[in-house]
Amino acid sequence: MSNYELQLEPVRLNHNPITGKFLKGHLNVNKGKTWDEFMPKRAQRKCRKGWKNLDIYRDKALQNRSPMAGMPKRKVIAVSKDGRWTCFESIRRAEEIIGCSRGAIQNVCRKNQMRKVVHSTNGKPTGKVNTDYSRGGIRFYFEDDPIWMTKIKH
Repeated sequence: MSNYELQLEPVRLNHNPITGKFLKGHLNVNKGKTWDEFMPKRAQRKCRKGWKNLDIYRDKALQNRSPMAGMPKRKVIAVSKDGRWTCFESIRRAEEIIGCSRGAIQNVCRKNQMRKVVHSTNGKPTGKVNTDYSRGGIRFYFEDDPIWMTKIKH
C-alpha cells in the first residue's frame, strides 16, 4: 500500500507561530541583494528619507559618549609619597575618594605604565625610566602593572 500513498513532509515554519519571531539560523529573503532587486523606486525614496532623518535626529547623547564607555573596570593602586598604598576597585571609586578627575587618574596610570625614558635638558636620553608620575601628590598605577610593588613600603 505504501507505493500508492502520497506522503507529504510536515511544513517547517521559519518563524515562531506564537510570537512571530524568526527562528535562529533563518536567512533573510533580501540578504545580499541591492535595493533595486527587492524594492520599488518609491519605497527606496522613503527609505533614504528615513535613514537621513535617523542621522539628523538620532539621540545626541549616544553620539557623544566617552570612548571608555563600556570598558571593563580596572583596579587602581594609589601610592603616597611615604610609601603607603591603597587599592581601589576602579578609577571611578578612586575619583570619589581622592577627589582627582577620572581622566587625570587614568592618564597618570597610563604614563606610569609606558615607562618613558627621561631625557636631559639638551634632549639626549639619560637611560633612566620615569614611573613616578603623580597627581595631587599621589602616584597611581594599574593593579596588573607590577612596578607599583617596588614603590610601596613593606
